[in-house]
Amino acid sequence: MLIDRNRSRLPEVAVSASAAVGGVASVLAWAACCVLPLALSVAGASFAGAAVLAGARHWLTLVAAVVLAAGWLLHWRRARLCRRDAACGRPSPLAFWLLVGATLLIVLSLTWEPYVEPWMLPRLAAAQ
Repeated sequence: MLIDRNRSRLPEVAVSASAAVGGVASVLAWAACCVLPLALSVAGASFAGAAVLAGARHWLTLVAAVVLAAGWLLHWRRARLCRRDAACGRPSPLAFWLLVGATLLIVLSLTWEPYVEPWMLPRLAAAQ
């Protein structure tokens, strides 16, 4: 019975992990425009693919947000189902925390250009 419950949670955890990976990719894509190359040059390194990643930032953020919404929908549906049926497997705590982390990352990526980047660029330029 325990194996069946864990197996039934697999899609929820997989979607949540995908949302977290998408959130990380989204933040990296927004940082790849200006902050990431400047920060890497301060550290003495470079990232040649930054321009490609920066060009994909809009659709990457959109895809990450869609996967995140699907993850929250799956989590909410399982929680609602378990309120009616005590025998169902409760929502995965791992999936919940992955969704919370992904939500924070996507919010960070959406606030990157108007808030984070203008604050970080002068500080990185001064460190060079």
